[in-house]
Amino acid sequence: MSAAGAPLPVAVLAVGGNVSQGILKALRRSALPLRILGTDVSADQAGLYAVDEGHVVPWASDPAFLPELARVCRAGGVRVLMSGCEPIIDFLVAHRAEVEAATGALCPVNTPEVHETGEDKLLTCRWLAEHGFDAPRHAPSEDADAARRLAETAGWPLVAKPRRGGGARGLFLVHGADDLAYACRKPGYLLQEYLRPDDAEYTVGCFCKQDGALAGTIVMRRELLAGTTYRAWVDDHPAVRRAAEAITAALRPAGPCNIQLRLTERGPVCFEINARFSGTTPLRAAFGFNEADAFLRHYLLGGDVTLPRVTEGVALRYWNELYVPAAALEHVRGRGTTVGYDGPGASAEPFGPAR
Repeated sequence: MSAAGAPLPVAVLAVGGNVSQGILKALRRSALPLRILGTDVSADQAGLYAVDEGHVVPWASDPAFLPELARVCRAGGVRVLMSGCEPIIDFLVAHRAEVEAATGALCPVNTPEVHETGEDKLLTCRWLAEHGFDAPRHAPSEDADAARRLAETAGWPLVAKPRRGGGARGLFLVHGADDLAYACRKPGYLLQEYLRPDDAEYTVGCFCKQDGALAGTIVMRRELLAGTTYRAWVDDHPAVRRAAEAITAALRPAGPCNIQLRLTERGPVCFEINARFSGTTPLRAAFGFNEADAFLRHYLLGGDVTLPRVTEGVALRYWNELYVPAAALEHVRGRGTTVGYDGPGASAEPFGPAR
């Protein structure tokens, strides 16, 4: 905690994205007294109006990004940086020491090796196999011979997806030789066997402490819509739990780790690892498994943490809107920050039984 019990200043980067917004939702459930600063690249981002202090900063690829982030963090006394945005995380991993020195804030991210293992899906499959875990049969798109052998052994359809990225962006099914030839012309793609059945997909949240010990695990079965979890049920399947915990223990990520698996005839098969906060972070927090809170308590405040074992719960996602006064938007467009705006605040659309 800050001096004299003052709110703890934390910064969540790229609050226009769904994963960083999920971190915000989880932080709002924390019992810690927090002052949340949020950043994004334009004033037209809902997350900037859902935090205590919003700031417009350049893209992470812009040389001005770090100096501006440092200015915001120093002015706000920020103690720690958090984000769910992959380009931002890429930058933080590559420049951790420089970021911490410039901002004065802690930046608890994975080592480059752990980060790449999770972010590059081809490396994920290879790492799983090398460590004795079941992984989908696969081939890189650049190796047409390996792709043809994969089709012969795994059968149709195959799954084709970019090696980097998430939310099913760019994913498509390969139903035959013509589709396969097309997929093999797409550099940076991964071809995988199609894991069945469709109704046995699991998303597992594990939290790893600095010494590599697991602080907790939550297992959820899920349904997808447009590449993201749409419905989720807590389903503490023993084999799925064991597989996810073993993978996390071997990888030793910094904090939250999201393991995605399908329960097939041959057992649980992991097809993706998100060694970071993920799209289901707020769902887990709603069930009492709050990774964002545990992250602050352990990695920033140095406390020991144990997350609860959750055995039941259902999450049904829905759209919502945030209404921002025009004056607030114009203020941020003109000044690059919500600081100094003293008019009416943003409001969310009511949802639920009529009052």
